[in-house]
Amino acid sequence: MLNSARKTNTPATGSLPLPGIRESDVCFDLLTRYVEDYAIILLDADGLVRSWNAGAERMHGYLAIEVLGRHFSCLLPPSNSAYPQAMRQLAEAEQSGRHAVEHWHLRRDGSRFLADILLIPLRADDGSLRGYAKITRDLSHRKRLEDRFHQMVQESPNAMIMINGAGAIILFNRLAEAMFGYPSDELPGMRIEQLMPERFRNRHGQLRQSFLRRPEARPMGVGRDLYGLRKDGGEFPIEIGLNPIETEAGPMVLAGIVDITARKQAQRQLETALQEKTTLLNEVHHRVKNNLQVIISLLSMQGQYVREDGARSVLQDSQARVRSMALIHQLLYERHDFSKVDLGEYLQRFNQLLLSSYGQLAGGVNIELDAPTGLACIELQRATPCGLLINELLTNALKHAYPGGQGTIWMRLARQDERHALLIVADHGVGLPAAAPAATHASLGLQLMPMLAEQMGARLETLDNRPGVRVEVSFPVFGAGEGA
Repeated sequence: MLNSARKTNTPATGSLPLPGIRESDVCFDLLTRYVEDYAIILLDADGLVRSWNAGAERMHGYLAIEVLGRHFSCLLPPSNSAYPQAMRQLAEAEQSGRHAVEHWHLRRDGSRFLADILLIPLRADDGSLRGYAKITRDLSHRKRLEDRFHQMVQESPNAMIMINGAGAIILFNRLAEAMFGYPSDELPGMRIEQLMPERFRNRHGQLRQSFLRRPEARPMGVGRDLYGLRKDGGEFPIEIGLNPIETEAGPMVLAGIVDITARKQAQRQLETALQEKTTLLNEVHHRVKNNLQVIISLLSMQGQYVREDGARSVLQDSQARVRSMALIHQLLYERHDFSKVDLGEYLQRFNQLLLSSYGQLAGGVNIELDAPTGLACIELQRATPCGLLINELLTNALKHAYPGGQGTIWMRLARQDERHALLIVADHGVGLPAAAPAATHASLGLQLMPMLAEQMGARLETLDNRPGVRVEVSFPVFGAGEGA
């Protein structure tokens, strides 16, 4: 940038005549007086300083009067090779038209700094060499940033590898060496594909270029299993995070790599334990169901020796109650889902069992069921009281609604809202006895229903339609929580 305000405040700026330089080069000499971000120095053909701008004074700490006429090798760190090295740089600039190099330079106080140097030959109208323009940029700040970046990479808790656009390894840390088993002198310049199993190598170059076209920090290989390859040929599972890095040498990719072998092993152990638990629960429900079936069979056999109708009816009711519990375990065993029971499926299966169980009594009664599967599920701990409640509602209607043996019972399962479902059992029968409300009636089933409803967190409402009875049960569905 040009800044005329700086011209009057740069007493260190100065120049000596440089004969034979073209007018454009004189303009270049004037430009050096205004540019302070760079040290711009004019040298004669022998490398003596002929012009010194404010940027040079700020960068090196010398006033113009202290360096004009001196060889520019005085700006290099003191050594026996400083002068020959300086002359070699001039020769290379003269041969190639310009010469760029990074090299250490010296300040007046003796401190060193890394400099980016450009030497440009200056020629007279006849083409003869008259001098050089030396443009220097202080790279100390960049060097400090690079050193800090390298330190952060080395201190990272994960293996870190940086590659260029061609896939060559530029930078790595000690954890990367240990993870892949390579010594530090083998990794620089190595193709990143050498660190992955052969089956992944063909597509990797295409994937890398795709990432560089749309660079953004993200995990690599989402949804896919990734593996690294050690020097000894061993494979191991890894996770990789990608970060784009812009550098003067072009875009780079910094990869953070985590060996997840231990995590995979823990996951397999957890899956094995879960499978064992599932097998155990499956066996438990299977055995419980079988044991309940044994009880049902014993009650059925006992009923064959009972002649009294009342006692036979009690045994039949007990079978139905045990059957309602056995069906819960049967469904859990079949579906291998021990957290919930689908009420639609339960009602369909129980309806068939009930009609076959009560046989002749249910012969003239029709049950119309509207209970789609998948509509409502109930937690395991509420399933048993729910099954018993359904049994009491249906058996009471089946036994008492139609003394003449002909009629229809309606059962419907519906959703009230996202958290509740509604079960309705209704008939057009004789209704409840007028002398006793449901809560005080002598029937065991009617006494059980409020207790069962409370156990499953339901609200029970009985409507005596005269004729007929309508019972509504509102209850929270699976996942609604205890306080629903």
